[in-house]
Amino acid sequence: MIWVCGSLLGLLAADAVIGAYNAGISPLKPVLFTLIAVMACVGLSLLNRPRLAPVSFLVLLLPMVRLFDAAILSRVESTYQGQVGMDHFRVVLVIFAILAVLSTDQGLRAVRWAAVLAILLTTASEIYEMLGLAKFTSIPGRFSGFNGHPNFPPVLLCEMLGIVFALSKNFRFNCVLIGVAFVGVALTYGRSGFVVLALMAGAYILFNARRNLGFLALIAAISIPAAGVGFAILQSRTEQGITKDKNTSERLQAIYELDFEKLKSPERAKDLADAWEGVMKKPLLGHGTGVSGTLWAPHNEYVSMWLEMGIPGLLLFVGTLGALVVRSVLTGGRAGYLLFAILAYTPAGQGRIEMPHYYLALATAAFILWPSRYRLAIR
Repeated sequence: MIWVCGSLLGLLAADAVIGAYNAGISPLKPVLFTLIAVMACVGLSLLNRPRLAPVSFLVLLLPMVRLFDAAILSRVESTYQGQVGMDHFRVVLVIFAILAVLSTDQGLRAVRWAAVLAILLTTASEIYEMLGLAKFTSIPGRFSGFNGHPNFPPVLLCEMLGIVFALSKNFRFNCVLIGVAFVGVALTYGRSGFVVLALMAGAYILFNARRNLGFLALIAAISIPAAGVGFAILQSRTEQGITKDKNTSERLQAIYELDFEKLKSPERAKDLADAWEGVMKKPLLGHGTGVSGTLWAPHNEYVSMWLEMGIPGLLLFVGTLGALVVRSVLTGGRAGYLLFAILAYTPAGQGRIEMPHYYLALATAAFILWPSRYRLAIR
């Protein structure tokens, strides 16, 4: 359960098979791997006497409604709508696999290994790309690794770190993963990703510093010079001979100087304004699942959900996250770092709610906050 299911979920979360297939590295088709992974996770879970967790319905509710809207109602007139329906079906299958694994006694340990593996695979694939051994990214000058777009690795890395913080008490091991995640975020030149990771990791280290002062002093002595060398390498990557990549150089400068004005993106502000105009055209029921990312790109998950599914979809989305937050507060901040990683990207997220890593993080938080599980028995 731990190593097999955890490894399969880690590969799914990191988009390792999809990324390797798109880059021509692996001949294994992603759809075939997804089916194998889902059947293996569900099958092994059934052999390990799973118990039903009522909170599973909370995790499944919004994805099932979106799948019904995309595949059955199909309100969007687009040549990509068939693909949108298949993508949502794939995500629902992955969610079933995640919930099946979490329903077993070893589920949380398997998810912890999946999160660690996803962090390692994501950062390693970005380094592999930086060395010129493969091309994954869709934006020249910024590395994305298996995820294909440089905006996704920072989100994934923060979510997976949140899982590790919630399930692992080993401070030193967690600090090593923070260092790995910082490398992965830095290679994407992601502005919001760097801010979220810095806040999250800074809070975690601060709250545990008193009991680990000697270790932190050693880490500081190693990491500060390493960070300087890393920034120098990234800066050199923005220059090709006498030419200079303005996009990546400005991003790096904004991160290095912590210039919040430069951290803002005027292009995203315009995209958000255009999407808001789309919301106002059909505010009640929305335009249909699939328009966000094809016809509009709001870079805001609240506006994206409202744009696609109207007010009912927005209430489902906000209600699910709100229930997790309230439960965390009532239980003394349990899974707090994980919830922060999930919530921090909602104002700037785009397409995240269609990714396996998001539901791995969401389902893990839900099972930590509502651990009650039940087994039906016939006598």
